[in-house]
Amino acid sequence: MAIYVITWNIKAGQNRDGTYPDPKTENLDRIADAIKNSGALIASLQEVDAFTTRSGDIHQAEYITNRLTVLTGVTWYYKYITSIEMNPGYYGNAIVSRYPLTTALRVSLPKVNGSEDRSFLLVRADFDSTYLYAGTFHLGLNGDQSIHAQQIKDALNNNGYSDQKLIIGGDLNDDEGSDPYNIMLYNVFPMADTGPGGVCTLQCYNNPNNPKVDFWFKRGVSVDTSKSQVLQIDISDHRPVLAYVYTG
Repeated sequence: MAIYVITWNIKAGQNRDGTYPDPKTENLDRIADAIKNSGALIASLQEVDAFTTRSGDIHQAEYITNRLTVLTGVTWYYKYITSIEMNPGYYGNAIVSRYPLTTALRVSLPKVNGSEDRSFLLVRADFDSTYLYAGTFHLGLNGDQSIHAQQIKDALNNNGYSDQKLIIGGDLNDDEGSDPYNIMLYNVFPMADTGPGGVCTLQCYNNPNNPKVDFWFKRGVSVDTSKSQVLQIDISDHRPVLAYVYTG
């Protein structure tokens, strides 16, 4: 069995300039449409609000999940992790999936040199005859990227997931060849970048030569790298990354 997966920092449903559309659900509808049109059956999402005033007091992961259920005519599921309490509401990461999900691991990534706490969520997606562990992460800034990447690798290893079928997507907040990138690839246990390489994902509408900071890392599964691509979509300030994974 093989499926497309997509990772995307959705900027809390904002426009790329940080404003909100009217209604505030407009970009969430567009994100759900883009996920459906991409063929992805698992979405790793970052910067996802839940019940915040700024985003219209809705749970964005739940909204996208419900929209995908309507669009596809089949039930979708989600799991959510909080990075920051917004009072009211929360800001964090989510996995949205066509397949039932079970939470496997939650890892808080507290700020050290940066300005925000971050998080990592790992879930198990169960298919008809197999399964896959999918993750979503959002790393910090000002050197916290390397600290957080190491915490993720340590947590996966210490909790027995280093030899499982893993596909982990998210916002590295650093580029290919950086210290956090190499930590994700090589430290504790090896993983691989699904590609594509050298393609802008951050603020590409201003400069197509901006870096790729959004990635899929994999372990224990095969990926058809010829089908990996950065989608030319500018809903938030990040572009989504699509990968094709053989689940076994």
